[in-house]
This record gives sequence, structure tokens and C-alpha cells, in this order.
Amino acid sequence: MGMLVDGKWTDEDRVNVGGRFVRSESTFRDFITADGSSGFKAEPGRYHLYISHN
Repeated sequence: MGMLVDGKWTDEDRVNVGGRFVRSESTFRDFITADGSSGFKAEPGRYHLYISHN
């Protein structure tokens, strides 16, 4: 089955030899700060948090 990788659709198989799914490292490692010093300023309605229980 294909998947979206770095914004491009690919048929790349992300399953290793043992049959387990191999998850890519997270690319989101920044913080949201009130003053925007991190590059991401806190603004009402701008960001959404999505979580998933494994």
C-alpha cells in the first residue's frame, strides 16, 4: 500500500523483514512560544493538536 512521504505519494514499503511497520522519525521538534522566538508564535485558532493512542 502506498503512503504520503514528505508531501509526495510513494509506493515505498515501510515494513521491515520481521513484518513490523517502520515509522519515520518525527520532523516536528519545535515549540510554540508566546513571543514567537521559536519561529512559531502562539495565536488563537492557528494550531490544532492531533493525538493518537498506539
